[in-house]
Amino acid sequence: YGDVNLDGGVDILDVIVLNKGLLGAANLEEQQQRNADCDLNGKPDASDSLMILKYIVGILNSLGK
Repeated sequence: YGDVNLDGGVDILDVIVLNKGLLGAANLEEQQQRNADCDLNGKPDASDSLMILKYIVGILNSLGK
C-alpha cells in the first residue's frame, strides 16, 4: 500500500500522483487505485493521501491495516 506511482517505494511522489488523480489531473490505473486505498474503504480519497504523508514522516508505522 502507498506505492501509487508504482516505483517500488513510498515517498512524496506517491502523494503527488494520488492528489493529481483525486483532482482529475491524472488518471490512476487499477493497480494504482488499489495501492492508494490505504484505509481499505474501497476507493482512494483524501484520507489515503493523508495516511501516506503520515507514513512518510513516521507518524504511522504501516499502511493498509
